[in-house]
Amino acid sequence: MLVSLIGCATERPFVWVQNVPMAVDSQGTIESRDTILISVRNQPTLSGEFPVGDHGEYLQPTLGTITVAGRTTDAVAADLQGRLKDLLVKPEVTVSIIKIAPVRVNVVGEVRSPGTYELTRGRGVLPALAAAGWLNEFANGDRIFVIRSDGAGAQRIRFRAHELTAAEPHATGFRLKDGDVVVAE
Repeated sequence: MLVSLIGCATERPFVWVQNVPMAVDSQGTIESRDTILISVRNQPTLSGEFPVGDHGEYLQPTLGTITVAGRTTDAVAADLQGRLKDLLVKPEVTVSIIKIAPVRVNVVGEVRSPGTYELTRGRGVLPALAAAGWLNEFANGDRIFVIRSDGAGAQRIRFRAHELTAAEPHATGFRLKDGDVVVAE
């Protein structure tokens, strides 16, 4: 009896994937390690291809470091136009993503090939587990977690293997982000 109470007492908090808001389509959203094309009309020295760093910033000539991660291309273009108004008369700026960086996720625990995997942005837990060779014979298919760190701490999101393979909408609609850790217990 004491052993079962200890087991329950050490269960770390989690949230079921069904209770996590569905991600909105992030088409046109710039992320770390993307490459963006900035075009300032009639200003070739301010235009060009720029890699976005791991911290979500790039270096714009004359303006310095600009934070762009998590923002849309339209929002960044408007921001740059506002910043360039002191330097140019009626600046016209367009921003586009020319190279979408993959997300890096770690897959650990009871999988055949634990490790770090790069996945196409917008992929979910099923492709991450597939990249790691799927669950091994010791895995509990009811105990798959994604650990996601954000500014407020870490969140544990729980999945069941049969929900992933049966295409349950919340489970298959969940999108991994750069730095997520998939844990199969």
